[in-house]
Amino acid sequence: MIIKRKIRFFSVILAFSVFMGLLIGVKFQSQWLNNLNLAGQQLIQHRSVFADVSFTYITQLGSVTFTLILTVLLSLFFIYHQQYRLLAFLLVNVILFAGVVTQLIKYLVRNPRPIPQLLSEHGYSFPSGHTMIAILLYGTLIIIIQTKMQNSLLKYITIMMFLILIIAIPTSRIYVNVHYPSDILAGLALGYGLLIISQHLFQIGGKHT
Repeated sequence: MIIKRKIRFFSVILAFSVFMGLLIGVKFQSQWLNNLNLAGQQLIQHRSVFADVSFTYITQLGSVTFTLILTVLLSLFFIYHQQYRLLAFLLVNVILFAGVVTQLIKYLVRNPRPIPQLLSEHGYSFPSGHTMIAILLYGTLIIIIQTKMQNSLLKYITIMMFLILIIAIPTSRIYVNVHYPSDILAGLALGYGLLIISQHLFQIGGKHT
């Protein structure tokens, strides 16, 4: 248990370090960051009709509308079952971290989005809000499922589906060219760090199941 806690602690430190490195790169318009973004875009943006349609649908799973609907439904479920700690865990991660914190950083950094875009998006790009939603919403669900569900094939299939979404949604944002790869990496790093801190604060999982 102590070893696991140390690993998680250092993983959070690493995540925040990666985020800060990317933030500094964006603010100073570093050449290494430009090279990273170009390489990521060339790797992912291979256009086809199938990919256009697929990523257009996938990216909606991290949209504000879909997130709000899912969050409301989950909140009602937790309230009905009187799982108020899980409710607070969900709301802090989605509303405060993926919502307020993300928008605050976007406003402070004010990094413009790439163009041209396959889907029209407005506002600033750093960090990716869809990526923050993906890891904080679906990551929250993974932690809750690991804690509350009995070991079964359904449990592992569900976790795998959410893990795929955590990868697919950020990838879709690069594909439709509304975010740079650095925006995605920053969202993943910051979102992961906040998720683990939230899990610790609300004592979800481990001996607190």
